[in-house]
Amino acid sequence: MSTAAAGFTRSRSGITPWRVVIRALWPCEHEHFLRHLLRLDGPTRSERFGRGVSDDWIARYAAETDWLRGAVLGCWIDGTLRGAAELRRYGSGPSRTGETALSIEPAFQNHGLGSLLARRIVVIARNRGIATLCMLVAAGNGRMRSIAQKLGARMALAGGQIEAELTLGPGTAATLAEESQCLGGSLEPSLPKTAMPWATRMR
Repeated sequence: MSTAAAGFTRSRSGITPWRVVIRALWPCEHEHFLRHLLRLDGPTRSERFGRGVSDDWIARYAAETDWLRGAVLGCWIDGTLRGAAELRRYGSGPSRTGETALSIEPAFQNHGLGSLLARRIVVIARNRGIATLCMLVAAGNGRMRSIAQKLGARMALAGGQIEAELTLGPGTAATLAEESQCLGGSLEPSLPKTAMPWATRMR
């Protein structure tokens, strides 16, 4: 993981001096992913999983991560995993439809980290040949609704949740280069909440 000079992230009250590194997790880092999910509080777990879940349920969920067919992108703050974006491919074959989900620990929400992870996981999905990327968003989760809107997703209310669907273009040399940064560790010197090149503009 990169150990370059500290990065900074913008908050609503100014600039917070956090060392922020965005990189993909390896299967051997399963415990970091599990500990991150366990640190989510009750409301955040409900937003992430659509309902309240126990520690044992989270442990089983994390153990079922398919590291070969999917990806987990991590937001590391001062060396600790504080946010994650998951990419899971539908079915058991080479499906071109996938699902993504984000989780940010409560103390680190509202700083633009979710938007950053969303943009990067879209890049990874494109490079994996995913043409349709889906998200299930709790109807009351305004942050995720905003992220889905910025991505240009089509949204429909279904059973108390919002089904968001994003059509992706194919991967390019630029998206492959951006993913290579995620694999090695990309230090984020500034994380503005606006003016990001969202998925529908990267074709």
